[in-house]
Amino acid sequence: MEILNILFAFVILFCLALCWFGFHYLTNKPLANPDGHAIVTGNCGDTMEISLQFKDGRVCNSSAWTNGCSVSKTCVEAAVMLARNRQFSEIKKINMMTIMEHIGQLPESHLHCAQLAETTLLAALKNYRMSEQQKNV
Repeated sequence: MEILNILFAFVILFCLALCWFGFHYLTNKPLANPDGHAIVTGNCGDTMEISLQFKDGRVCNSSAWTNGCSVSKTCVEAAVMLARNRQFSEIKKINMMTIMEHIGQLPESHLHCAQLAETTLLAALKNYRMSEQQKNV
């Protein structure tokens, strides 16, 4: 009887985890055709990915991903949230201090997460600018 209860608990936990990951995937789908895209790996080993879609000169859609810790995830999501509905020149002004002001106090050991989010966002903007220049040539 005890083994049956343990097995039942395992099945319930597995179903909950499967639902959690499914919900996370459905709410964080990667962009199909981003105008600007960047993947950057920091010195800490965390990798961040940002994709941006522009419409009428403003970011209309964005997505973010990281394989890092929860602080990395918070920083990269804050970076794309700050970029939404802004023009290129406004997004270039977003830096690690802007990200940290948006999310609040970071532990001293995780300040590099905000820096990596800034670097990834700027790399996505650079990729967007390069693709726009190639379209105009």
